[in-house]
Amino acid sequence: MAARIRCGHLSPVRALEGDGRKTVSRPPQRNSGTVKFIPPNPPSWCNLVHATVEKAAATNFVIDARELAVLTRARGVDVQALLPEFVAEAQKFARSPTSQFRVGAAALGASGAVYLGVNIELPGLPLNASIHAEQFAVVTALHAGETSLSAIATTAAPCGHCRQFLNELRDAASIGVIIPDAKASTCGTNINSIRLNLSDLLPHSFGPLDLICDVAAPLMLEPRDNSIVLISDDLTSSEEDVSTSPQLWNELSTAALRETNLAYAPYSGSPAGIAIATASGNIFSGRSLECAAYNPTLSPLHTALVVAVGSDGLARSDTNGSGGWEEITRAVLVEMPGGAVQYAGTVELILGVIAPEAQLRVVHASDKAERREQSEQTAHHHDTNTD
Repeated sequence: MAARIRCGHLSPVRALEGDGRKTVSRPPQRNSGTVKFIPPNPPSWCNLVHATVEKAAATNFVIDARELAVLTRARGVDVQALLPEFVAEAQKFARSPTSQFRVGAAALGASGAVYLGVNIELPGLPLNASIHAEQFAVVTALHAGETSLSAIATTAAPCGHCRQFLNELRDAASIGVIIPDAKASTCGTNINSIRLNLSDLLPHSFGPLDLICDVAAPLMLEPRDNSIVLISDDLTSSEEDVSTSPQLWNELSTAALRETNLAYAPYSGSPAGIAIATASGNIFSGRSLECAAYNPTLSPLHTALVVAVGSDGLARSDTNGSGGWEEITRAVLVEMPGGAVQYAGTVELILGVIAPEAQLRVVHASDKAERREQSEQTAHHHDTNTD
């Protein structure tokens, strides 16, 4: 089967029907508010929300603006009021074999689309190798071409790790964080949520502008070009495997380089990208996403795993929330050999545990200016020796 790259395109609209309306809102107190929903026909509405999220989980974890328009008309509420209901359904797709605690997230983008997220835990690895649902939703938005988020709903209040990660977005302080109560359910007759701004949950924050000191610099979801070019190979995979599948390795290298040029690495100056291939011939790519607090940073492999799960490109998780990683057969990592941050060791460790049969190839790169300087120095040295 020919390899194909999946990067999270918006899904086509499907005709959805439903009825329901009635919302009772209380005036916000300072930066918070409470909303109570009373659907007149809970089973019908539950089936509609379930079908919408199921469809998104089978394609790219995106609910596009046209589908949302149908849902909001059917329910008689705005999109933000629906986010907790998407969360309750999305969390069923979490892969959490360690904690057995399923977390969902639903983020509203400036485009009007909603991006879903779930938590991912990798068995056999340290807990800090996990991916949080809020991070998953941000990566989903990133790969769909979204440039900003206005609100995000979660299963429970975001942990400090995720609050700091969300703080990498432009105007993060004003992002609405919607937290459903413990009894929230798409099939319940009453769903109560509280809405706060991220600044309420992360006061006196430390963020990108404290380190970058350039208000015009592109932040996490914003377009960027790191001007990276390939310079050499370090074949961690066997020479025989590379020689027998040159086209696939070239496709992986091309995809990984593209991700490296889009990587968000303002703090280390060490952008990196990766592309992974599965036994079925799919290619999924990811990039490094740094955080001013450092620890919430996502490696390129982590973002590629999000894209793979979000594209339904790996086996659905079993009852324990695990499975599917063994389908990864090859990976190409592109990074800068002299960079302050190196991912090769981490990627090799993680793949060795979750996909022990996978072949890893590391390709070195540099920025175009550095490459041009090296070429000029080589030419000058050659001319000197000739004289």
